Amino acid sequence: MQATALATTETATPTPTTALAPADRALAADLYALISHLHKNCTADLFEAVGAVDLSLSQIKLLHHLLDVTGELTLKQGAEAIRLSLPAASRLVEDLVARGLVERHEDVEDRRMKRIRLTDQGRVVIARVNAARLSGLENFVGTLDPDERRALGEVLTRLLARDDIAGASHSVEPQR
Repeated sequence: MQATALATTETATPTPTTALAPADRALAADLYALISHLHKNCTADLFEAVGAVDLSLSQIKLLHHLLDVTGELTLKQGAEAIRLSLPAASRLVEDLVARGLVERHEDVEDRRMKRIRLTDQGRVVIARVNAARLSGLENFVGTLDPDERRALGEVLTRLLARDDIAGASHSVEPQR
């Protein structure tokens, strides 16, 4: 039994695409420690918000992807974005449509293709989830001393300048 569990764990563990130097592995471990701390201590509001909207994590992930695109996605693109099969994504979207969070329609040029987009109500739901996530992070920042805040700010400024990260930063708009 333990051998099976170990084998499953070993195959489920992602392998880095490039070998990391020991110092880089240590840096990754430190980053993991910080993320673990944040997940354990800064998510009470987030879990409450997720519970209140009564959506699965896959549904929330799809809503986030729809928020990040201008216009629409095909159902297939949505399925690929959240790594679900097309039939599973179709069922997931059906529930979101029934709740008024997503609109789905046939493509004008190819009726076999379905297109999906976020509704205003869907945007409100994601704004609530993001506000709850931000609240936990604000609580964490409140525990930092001025030097830690400055250092964190400097690092984040550099990282947020990266194109692949900067595009995601608009998804968290504080609701004040």
